[in-house]
Amino acid sequence: YTETVTAYIKKCIDDVTVTKTITTRANQKPWMTAEVCRSGGKAALKTARANQSHGIKKAKHQYAQKINNNFSDSKDTRSLWQAIQTITDYKPLPQASDDDTSLPDALNHFYSRFETQNNTPAQKLHTSPNDQVLCLSAADVRKTLSRINPRKAAGPDNIPGRVLRECAAQLTDVLTDVFNTSLSQAVMPTCLKSTSIIPVPKKSPVSCLNDYRPIALTPIMMKCFERLVMHHIKSSLPNTLDPFQFAYRPNRSTDDAISSALHLALTHLEQKDSYVRMLFIDFSSAFNTIIPQQLIHKLNLLGLNTSLCNWILDFLTGRPQSVRVGRNTRTTWTTNVTSLNKKGQQRLQFLHRLKRASLPPPILTTFDRGTIESVLTSCITVWYGNCSAADRETLQRTVNTAAKIIGAPLPSILDIFLARCSSKASSIVKDPTHPSHNLFQLLPSGRRYRSIKARSVRFLNSFFPQAVRVLNSNLPAPL
Repeated sequence: YTETVTAYIKKCIDDVTVTKTITTRANQKPWMTAEVCRSGGKAALKTARANQSHGIKKAKHQYAQKINNNFSDSKDTRSLWQAIQTITDYKPLPQASDDDTSLPDALNHFYSRFETQNNTPAQKLHTSPNDQVLCLSAADVRKTLSRINPRKAAGPDNIPGRVLRECAAQLTDVLTDVFNTSLSQAVMPTCLKSTSIIPVPKKSPVSCLNDYRPIALTPIMMKCFERLVMHHIKSSLPNTLDPFQFAYRPNRSTDDAISSALHLALTHLEQKDSYVRMLFIDFSSAFNTIIPQQLIHKLNLLGLNTSLCNWILDFLTGRPQSVRVGRNTRTTWTTNVTSLNKKGQQRLQFLHRLKRASLPPPILTTFDRGTIESVLTSCITVWYGNCSAADRETLQRTVNTAAKIIGAPLPSILDIFLARCSSKASSIVKDPTHPSHNLFQLLPSGRRYRSIKARSVRFLNSFFPQAVRVLNSNLPAPL
């Protein structure tokens, strides 16, 4: 049934669309139009070169003006970043070599190695007659289809997201029937479980199969189905998550995880003759090594109904896939700052290129915030307070250089740190479920927060004591 529906959708796409092949080259620039190529004559080579150089310069200026106009009118940041990457050759995507014809098979066996190691048979749970089967409404399905990002890559079914979004009204009823039939039978259609894996090199050159990062493309129709079921699962499960679980939760970030761990360690180190030992554990391929049979038993114990557990088991098993190819013990933050500053300085050259391309300061500032400032201030609330004065000056020099290139003032590193401290602390105060919420306690007056006592400067300058001071300094003056 599902394969018939998807085949008919693809037939309709083939009937109403025209496929056109466009050849692009790595060094192709968008301003190199046919007019530029005709700007030189054959009569005099010297004159032709001069005219062509003038034509390229004029075309670059027109292209920069076009970028500026589009950004000013529509705030289309996606087109802006595409143009910036074209001008600067910034972050070219590494491509897997397609010369080795045995690479797809080798990667396919490598990515499926965990399936062969799992010998636990997948057996569905016994369903009771009173078990309620999840039923999706047509309104929810249509709402999900209308929110599809049309720029997302299509999966193995080759049905573009734009088709599903634009034809949401026509496809809602049939897809609702497909989804509800799948849920009632606790069976996932094989065509929706299929996956195309695109290997992207993590580094260059590649030395082993583990140097490829697998990018899995699944049917967009399946992504909509997953999103609908996920919303139901989240609303059905009890709130039993550990407060120190930061992944996949709102108002939780890497900053929170590091700050909480450091706070516990530094609080303990406030005591005399104390020390801290930390154990860092990284699970290799954690998601791929989950045993589905054990997972559904745990979900069932958490209160998820049996039919949905069986559906999840069928969803996680029997998934066809194909691969497509075309030591430092120092306790200061100097190593971290040096690494961040090096990355920021390397990206200043791209800012120079944009400046030479005659782009205006607003666009240069946008590029700086996205590629230089974002690197220099990564997790800044964790480490900036305990930085040495020399490290802070090093970072500020990079910011000053960027401001000089742009020709406009930029916020200082200190201002960014204080703003982010205030924002992060405010979000924690407003979230009573946050594991660090109890660190922000109001005094009896109800106007200021209780300061965190610290014996050492290291603890005093860590995030949470700093955040309390920042919040107290930002409180409005009494009337």
